[in-house]
Amino acid sequence: MTASEDLEALLALQRASFSTARRSVLRGWPEEQALDAEGLAELLARRYCVLATGRADGRPQAMPVAFLVAESAFWFGTGTGGRLRNLRALPWCSVVVMVGERDVGESEGEPHRVVAAEGPVRLHEGEALTGARSRLDAAWSRKHRQPPDWAAALIELRPERLFSHGARADLGR
Repeated sequence: MTASEDLEALLALQRASFSTARRSVLRGWPEEQALDAEGLAELLARRYCVLATGRADGRPQAMPVAFLVAESAFWFGTGTGGRLRNLRALPWCSVVVMVGERDVGESEGEPHRVVAAEGPVRLHEGEALTGARSRLDAAWSRKHRQPPDWAAALIELRPERLFSHGARADLGR
C-alpha cells in the first residue's frame, strides 16, 4: 500500500467518524475544522506522538513514542515494560499527534493542529515481529534514521475512530 493510499484510508475513516459522532464530540471537533489530505499528511510526517493505554488497575498510561503510518495503520515499537503488559491485557489504545499553540484569531506561533485516533491493536511478537519488521524496516528507517531493532514487539493500531483539527484564521469562533 502506498503512502497516498494510507492517507486516503485515514481520510475515509475520518469522514466516517464525523458521520457517526455525537453532537458533544462535534462541538469539540467541528468537522469544518478537520485537516484535509495535505494537513493530515504533514502532521503524520512528525516523528513522535503520545500513545495512551490502560493499566490493569484501570489507570491510564500515556507516554511519548515514535510512530509510523503504513498499511493504513499506526505502528509503534515497544520494549518489554508496562505498555506491552497493558496491551496484552487490554488490546486497545489511543494516539494523539499534536503541534502548535496558535489558535484561531491569534497571530503568534505555529497554528494548532491535532489528530486523535483510537482502536484495537495487534501485537507483533516473535515470528510475527520478524514478518512485520521485514515489511516496515525501510519506511521506519527513513522516518527515524534506524530500524526498530530494539523493539520487543511492534504495535499495530487500526483505528476505529479518527478526528483531526486545524486552527484556521478563516474560521471564526
